[in-house]
Amino acid sequence: MPTATLSSRGQLVIPAGVRELVGWRPGDQASVIVSPDATEVSLRRKETLDEMADRLSRYVRPGTEPLLDVHGLYQMREPRA
Repeated sequence: MPTATLSSRGQLVIPAGVRELVGWRPGDQASVIVSPDATEVSLRRKETLDEMADRLSRYVRPGTEPLLDVHGLYQMREPRA
């Protein structure tokens, strides 16, 4: 099992093999998740805007116009009874 080393500056060095396996590149950001009892730490690579848009576009029907005016959408809705 690969190990990561904490530097004197508080930086965690993740082994190259692990970075390659998960597809991390210099400049990528990660979310840090700490277990409730603070005995485990997990890292999750943050999605780029392009990755997020691509993932979310799967839920939009082809030909759907982009929503540019959220306020206008709410104005068009019928009032609740």
